[in-house]
Amino acid sequence: MKEFIFYVILVAMLAAFVLTLLRKWGVIEWVQVHGNDFFAKMFSCDFCLSWWAGVILSVLMLIMTGNPVLLGVPFCSTMITRVLL
Repeated sequence: MKEFIFYVILVAMLAAFVLTLLRKWGVIEWVQVHGNDFFAKMFSCDFCLSWWAGVILSVLMLIMTGNPVLLGVPFCSTMITRVLL
């Protein structure tokens, strides 16, 4: 259980860092303006960005560690990431 909580906090903080960096660089705003309707709506939603950033990071960590428990991490880390944004 301690390992799962560690992964949740790690993914939440990494996702918040990456999303904040993308916002600073203007990538999120660029996708909102130049993307199709689906991506414009998705990049306007902090919850959606937090979810997909958590999924991508969890899958990358799953590939590196081989631990299938990591697939449950985005369900717990999304709300933490959203609050950090």
